This record gives sequence, C-alpha cells and structure tokens, in this order.
Amino acid sequence: MSKVYAIHEAKTQLSKLVKKAEEGQTVYLGAYGRPTAILTKLPEAPKIKIGIYADKYKDVKWDDSLISSDEDIVKDFEDSLNRDDCLL
Repeated sequence: MSKVYAIHEAKTQLSKLVKKAEEGQTVYLGAYGRPTAILTKLPEAPKIKIGIYADKYKDVKWDDSLISSDEDIVKDFEDSLNRDDCLL
C-alpha cells in the first residue's frame, strides 16, 4: 500500500492528489497512518444514446469542403434567376 495522507495534508495538496487519481493511482486518506478513505479515478460514464438514430452517425467527421462562401451562395442564387424553370 502506498502512503496514507493525513486529512490536513490532503487538504493542502488536494489538486496534486486528484491529479494522481486521474493518472490511475489510488490515494489513501486517513489519520495516524491508517487509511479510512480512498481517492481514485471514476470509471468512464456510459454513453447515452438519444433518439433512434443515435448509433448510426457516431463517426461522422466534419468536412470543411462542404462549406460554401458567401460569394458561392450569391452566384448560385443569381444563376437560378436566369434559369427557365425559375418561378420568380
């Protein structure tokens, strides 16, 4: 077993001890060298699926090539005005 941190020492070094726990170490807290509590990393929370398509698109990556500039949008609009099937 590793070192048992006294409560006062744990209070003054809490951020350091939490960092140790995040790295996977178990930190023992107690008094007079006897552990009474542990500080450890929490297990990963399960992913919650919301909606019927939640698992269908989980690996979709953003594609910057799909972004149109304002100039492209204006050109597309103006070109649509010149088409024969335009309703304007």
